Amino acid sequence: MAILRQIGTMIYRQRLAYIISLHILFAAFSLFLSFLLRFDFTLGQHELLHDPTLYPRYLFYSLPINIVVFVVFSALFNLYQGIWRYVSVDDLKDIVKTSALASLVFMFCIVVSGQFRGYPRSIYFMNFVLFVLLNGGTRFTIRIFRESFAPMSDMVRNVLIVGAGAAGNEIAKSLKSGRSREYIPVGFIDRNKALRGQRLQGLKVLGDLSSLRSHIKKRRVNEVFIAIPEATNKVVREIMDAARIPEWEVKFKIVPSILDIMSGRHTVNKIREVSIDDLLSRPNITLDDTHVRRQLAAKTVLVTGAGGSIGSELCFQVASYRPARMLLLDSSEQGAYTVDQELKRRYRDISIHTVVGSILDNGFMEPLFRRYPPDFIYHAAAYKHVHLMEWNPMACLKNNVLGTAQLASLAEKTGVSQFVMISTDKAVNPAGTMGISKRLAERIVLERYPSKTLFNAVRFGNVLGSSGSVIPLFQQQIREGGPVTVTSAETKRYFMSIPEAVQLVLQASSLNESNVIFMLDMGEPIRIVDLARNLIELSGLKVGEDVEIKIIGMRPGEKIEETLLSDTENVVRTRFEKIRVQKNFRRDPERMERFVHDLKSNVDLGNIRAMYNDLKELVPEMIGPSFEELTATMFS
Repeated sequence: MAILRQIGTMIYRQRLAYIISLHILFAAFSLFLSFLLRFDFTLGQHELLHDPTLYPRYLFYSLPINIVVFVVFSALFNLYQGIWRYVSVDDLKDIVKTSALASLVFMFCIVVSGQFRGYPRSIYFMNFVLFVLLNGGTRFTIRIFRESFAPMSDMVRNVLIVGAGAAGNEIAKSLKSGRSREYIPVGFIDRNKALRGQRLQGLKVLGDLSSLRSHIKKRRVNEVFIAIPEATNKVVREIMDAARIPEWEVKFKIVPSILDIMSGRHTVNKIREVSIDDLLSRPNITLDDTHVRRQLAAKTVLVTGAGGSIGSELCFQVASYRPARMLLLDSSEQGAYTVDQELKRRYRDISIHTVVGSILDNGFMEPLFRRYPPDFIYHAAAYKHVHLMEWNPMACLKNNVLGTAQLASLAEKTGVSQFVMISTDKAVNPAGTMGISKRLAERIVLERYPSKTLFNAVRFGNVLGSSGSVIPLFQQQIREGGPVTVTSAETKRYFMSIPEAVQLVLQASSLNESNVIFMLDMGEPIRIVDLARNLIELSGLKVGEDVEIKIIGMRPGEKIEETLLSDTENVVRTRFEKIRVQKNFRRDPERMERFVHDLKSNVDLGNIRAMYNDLKELVPEMIGPSFEELTATMFS
């Protein structure tokens, strides 16, 4: 490694010496050429001059001054640091600034010295212009030559960019300056008809969406890049529909969303495949993170279930607000390790402690809270697989209900400022054990005796891409050639992306409410069969021809439709447009305390009948399972 560093240092020094030498030549030649232009290439050898050698002497003696001044100002404006083959307009601005200030200082030195009476004033201006032309022209010539003669990839693909804005400009620049010409941008399409005919990065805006198909055929386009970070799901769908040609295969890619860019996980020029998230038929939400930043900065934050889908995204978004310390808790060693390594790589200034264990284990939870008292707890740990929990109700209730109760008690004892529980729409009129356990966990969190800790729950629908969600299952079935299995043609679910779900959690917690349930305005539910169809099409396949969709019927714990509210719940608006809050419900902390005590005993003793009676009493709105169904599914 030491040898490699020495070689790297040597190469850098050689490159720096070469670039400084070029700048010396630029400064010398610009002044020399200025004198030649000023005196019609006679350099002052004119019969009317009293001393024909005057101006050659002026050039000779002022040349070192010009070189020193220009070399120093080139260093001040970092002209030696840029990579010439990637020169941009910003680099040209620095060259102009360097030349302007250096020319003024050069003029000041000539005038103040008193040794150059009658020094031609036009020399100063020409010297400025010529240095810009020589320095900038050389750099841009190298870039043009490189882009024109860059090696072509074996699989060259023509690309049409939809969106002639800042993101489209960045994408075009990245594609044109790439080492290998795998993607060749052929032009832009923009919804704004007024931009037609204009140029970005030398590429023409060809038209609007109505002309998309014709330009795909005419220019033999292989891929369409959607360069609109703020694009809603509806806009993405419109673009894809406008570009589809039955006899022509076109792939789609998209720049990250505004949310992904804000979270720091992606930059605007990181193009990616269009995913099912981009096609959800509901509006995107935006984050007003002022209050979140003020709340989390320099604090200690505990995230349970940190290795899971929601938990890991919580970790990344929380870290972007620069807390002083983060505690990552997960029962999965691999999940905890993965998020621990990535967080420590990205955020070296945050103290990160990763703990492998269960929230039910008081033997290490209490010492953890004593050593690192958290200010905020985001409780994402839970068993959530609906069908698996139907077969393991004891484990589900123990982890989701008793684990939450123990964590909430520890939060009160150590003076945690706020406890936020991640809930689900399956807690509303629950049809299965998992939904019942989450409804009970909600009540345990919200129905507590007054304390310094603010308790609230955040309830939302299905999360795309989470472990155990329907999306990975469908994708696996598509890879295997189908069929894609759907429980019912009428099954509907609310969907949101993982970043949006976490966004809701952080926004809701910044409202500093207590004993409330926050909900997102999620728009209209999506039919699962439509979701399956979209995934098949995104894979470049056709429904019915390449992959079939098969209806298999409802399974235990499932409902045709989910809802975010029960009949007895009412919501009111918050200051965030997409967040509602439900706060007016009857509380019975004494009954919940007694239930937790009884549940511990019943689980330990295996007293299923007593446990079931408590469930029916505390969650009277549950629509299943019956006691017979509950016991029938256990260990089956």
